[in-house]
Amino acid sequence: MKNMISKSQSSLTSVQGKNQVKNEANHILINARHIVLLCTMLISLFISLNSSAQHLYQSPKPLQKKVELEKIIGELGSKTPSRKLNILWVYGYDKHHISGAHDYVKVKDMMTGLLKKVPDVTVSVAFHFPTKEQFENTDLIVMYVHLPKLSAEQYENFQDYIKNGGGVVSLHETAIMRPAEEGKKLSECLGYAWNEGTSKWGAIFEDVRINNNHEIFKGFPEKIKISDEFYWDLFEKDGVEVLGTVHTGRTGNSKSPKSTVQLSDKKSTMFWTYGLGKGKVFGTTTGHHTFTYYDPEFRIILFRAMAWALNEDASPFMSLVFDGITDENDMVGTTELMRNWEGKHRE
Repeated sequence: MKNMISKSQSSLTSVQGKNQVKNEANHILINARHIVLLCTMLISLFISLNSSAQHLYQSPKPLQKKVELEKIIGELGSKTPSRKLNILWVYGYDKHHISGAHDYVKVKDMMTGLLKKVPDVTVSVAFHFPTKEQFENTDLIVMYVHLPKLSAEQYENFQDYIKNGGGVVSLHETAIMRPAEEGKKLSECLGYAWNEGTSKWGAIFEDVRINNNHEIFKGFPEKIKISDEFYWDLFEKDGVEVLGTVHTGRTGNSKSPKSTVQLSDKKSTMFWTYGLGKGKVFGTTTGHHTFTYYDPEFRIILFRAMAWALNEDASPFMSLVFDGITDENDMVGTTELMRNWEGKHRE
């Protein structure tokens, strides 16, 4: 009898032990699911916060007729530059933005590939900033990069390059340098640069008013549409010539368009030129989206700016406006958002 009671108690203890283990396992499983759910929510929140800075409502402009773009370009001259040209493209890696924005490597690969098609043009690249030797052997520097902190010698090399007749085209985040005292130094090279604590960024909410008397914008109407981002309230040097302006909207993230009544009274610069010694600088703080570099009107501006900074006729560069973005119906541009593609190079 005692043996039977003992066996019964042992069986009960065994069952209770198994139930306890089972309950503990269920608790662990539930907790694990909660952790996974929390991590998923945090990741989603991070992606949401990060991508909200990309103005996700923006999209490429409608395709444009090639014949209309050719009217803007006007009559063309020689297909070959007047001299052999060396162009240096400066790029970097971006870790903060989703693919489709600040795609420094992707844009570099595309644009240098196009420029290599121009006769008598040699194209090379520099990561983050040119070396002294590259400055000495370059006619034009195109910069689409978030610059690192520069030494006094690097600033001096940059200024000397421009003063001696070098050309520069500065795109988007190239104008950002922190802290404010570094931005001020950069403005002495580019004409405009980021003033930390004062400068702002945000979407473009209206058509850009341009100076179409300038050769870079010749043939354009008085206003052009650009679906992108820009910066304002920057350091400004004496001697800049403003070529394009917009009224600003809400700073920072923009999840939807704003009406004209919501925009600022003051106009802010979006395109400019700047002279330093014998050299020429063209600058713009737009160029955030990758699809902007597939916009044929933006390409006209960009390639004309390169030619202007080189003191060359833009004709040899104009075929690049249509290269790779013209369909069988002679419609030009892209409808692709180009976001979230895999393989973006990051720091």
